[in-house]
Amino acid sequence: MSYLFIAVIGAVGGWVAAQFVKSSEHRMEMDVLAGAVGSVVAVFLARMVGPVSAQGFLVSTIVAVIGVVLSLYAMRHFMKAPLVPAPRARRRR
Repeated sequence: MSYLFIAVIGAVGGWVAAQFVKSSEHRMEMDVLAGAVGSVVAVFLARMVGPVSAQGFLVSTIVAVIGVVLSLYAMRHFMKAPLVPAPRARRRR
């Protein structure tokens, strides 16, 4: 399976995740990009480490979906917006 098709699977997975998780502080484009990159990296690593027979359509699709989930989790976990303390209300005297 070509890496372009794997990237499309990852982008669709990122888009679906962006639709279901509305409370993200990241934009939908970041979810799509993270899904595409995560799926390509996961399939690339699986092909390097795994057996040669693991290059089928079904196995690559499953590994791509796992890559999407892991990359979106990592992005949301490590790229949190820093908390900014709210200014205190001043008391009148």
